[in-house]
Amino acid sequence: MRVQSFDEEQFTFKVYVNALADGRYLPLAGSPSIEVLASSPHRVQIVMPSDALVGEPTWAIVRVEDRYGNPAARFSGTVRLSSTDATARLPERVEFVEVDNGVRRVENIRFGQAGDFRITAASEIGRKRGNPVRVREKAPDRLLLWGDLHGHTLYSDGRGSVDAFYDFARNTAGLDFCAVTDHAFEVTDAQWAHSKEITNEWYRPGEFVTLQAYEWSGLTELGGDHNVFFVENDPPILRSRSYYDARNLEMYHGVEPQPEHIDDLFLRLEGISGGGDIFAIPHWGGRRANPEFHHPELQRMVEIFSEHRRSAEWAMQFLQNGQRLGIIASTDGHYGNPGYGFLRPARSDRPQEIGHAAVAVYAVDRTRESLFRALYERRTYGTSGERILLAFDVDGHAMGSEFVSEATPMIEVEVVGTAAIERVDVTKDTRVVHSVAGSGESLKFRWTDPDFKPGDSAFYFVRALQADGEEAVSSPVWISPPLPTPAEVGTTSSADLTSSPEPQVAEMRRKIQ
Repeated sequence: MRVQSFDEEQFTFKVYVNALADGRYLPLAGSPSIEVLASSPHRVQIVMPSDALVGEPTWAIVRVEDRYGNPAARFSGTVRLSSTDATARLPERVEFVEVDNGVRRVENIRFGQAGDFRITAASEIGRKRGNPVRVREKAPDRLLLWGDLHGHTLYSDGRGSVDAFYDFARNTAGLDFCAVTDHAFEVTDAQWAHSKEITNEWYRPGEFVTLQAYEWSGLTELGGDHNVFFVENDPPILRSRSYYDARNLEMYHGVEPQPEHIDDLFLRLEGISGGGDIFAIPHWGGRRANPEFHHPELQRMVEIFSEHRRSAEWAMQFLQNGQRLGIIASTDGHYGNPGYGFLRPARSDRPQEIGHAAVAVYAVDRTRESLFRALYERRTYGTSGERILLAFDVDGHAMGSEFVSEATPMIEVEVVGTAAIERVDVTKDTRVVHSVAGSGESLKFRWTDPDFKPGDSAFYFVRALQADGEEAVSSPVWISPPLPTPAEVGTTSSADLTSSPEPQVAEMRRKIQ
């Protein structure tokens, strides 16, 4: 018998009965179920926060997994830890017993000096070097936080409860933030209320941030899939009815009018937004989002990686259309393991891949308000799953920024990888204009654009590609020319004032005129 490759506490064989032979199938109470267990231990994993302070405590999540990527719940044994910082204080041995279920959180790790360091976990089943940790003498202005903003539970087409989803995110994946985004059309009012309640219960300011969210799932020609996020703790839910079926008992059957088109959704969200407190993220998904529709105040980012595919080429259509969207990646997981994704089997042209999407955010602190503001401001980048350190700015303006200038821009890039860096590409207006080859696991450079001329409009972003195929893509930085002075307006034609490809600039120029 073939069995799914992911563990599950209660896999239910749902049974529906047409008891009255009238064509109405009702769910059988107490459908049979089984527990799907993880296989034997196969590999060791370790993950840590990307920031630490000299002498101050930090932590690591150490996992022992089976060959399918599940925590090996029956593992008992020793994992040894070592650090590239010879002055670091950490336990040399971590003892696992079966009640640990293959996961241990190791506290009170202290680095003794500033720099970029890694900790390695090793046992008789293998060894794993952890992600780079940047250790500083004093706290940075912004922390680099890691999360997953796209995942499903049994309330839609996923598995596991909302509570189990957040438990895995914080205690197994070691995420800083997370959001459940169940398909709204499948979520009843009672389920939505319960999901919001659990989401708020898991919010731990300073430690772990959750956001209220859902997925609006419209057909591509109606706008396509968008995840909608709120900074408030009790938002309403709006549903697409593209997939409504009166015969399906596991979906919303209310009579409230629902937005059928993405423009209708935007209009409804405008009506409840106070400005900067709601955003919607288009993604590839089952009904890929349509770049023909845009709302600049609500659409702030686009998802480029998920368990579906690496969809950067599709995402570039939004930027080519003049939409100023930041870059994120998230798993779109359906197996209750946020921040980790599902196991992608190895092929002759591709190694085995598990955690193939993550979003990095530069936020002031671990609070809902700070995280939401950083996301809205597009201080983000997406990776294919690895915690690659990426810093990118243009003339001192951080990723996601917009600024006005006529000067030749200075671009600064720094990458610290989880493996050897193959190259870093600088892209201007969706075309690679500069590449720097890597020669190790870190790379830092400056570059000025020789083709930039006064009066130009442009946007730049960077892509870091590792030798192992993992990658990171930054949010863009947009440069616009200065607005015309009143004297210039008096000698400029109306056609000249409104010909800018950027809608925001064109509108401002119309107001000046």
